[in-house]
Amino acid sequence: MTDKTVTEFAEAEAAKTQDAIKDLERIEEEVMAEAEASVDDFDAMKDEGKAAAAAETAFTFDNAEIETEMLEGELEEDAQ
Repeated sequence: MTDKTVTEFAEAEAAKTQDAIKDLERIEEEVMAEAEASVDDFDAMKDEGKAAAAAETAFTFDNAEIETEMLEGELEEDAQ
């Protein structure tokens, strides 16, 4: 492999990784939004157990989103 080929391969892999991170962030945001809406719905129905479970899901995906952002930052640092 030439240096150009290695560079092109690395750039292509970095682009795929960036696309995957964007997809993951979108999914995390969608799940978190749905869970937060479910909390409101279950609260309105006075179903505390399901509201708590939905809140836990929202919290879990909020933390996952933070971890994804940290990973993205690490990957950007590595690329430099």
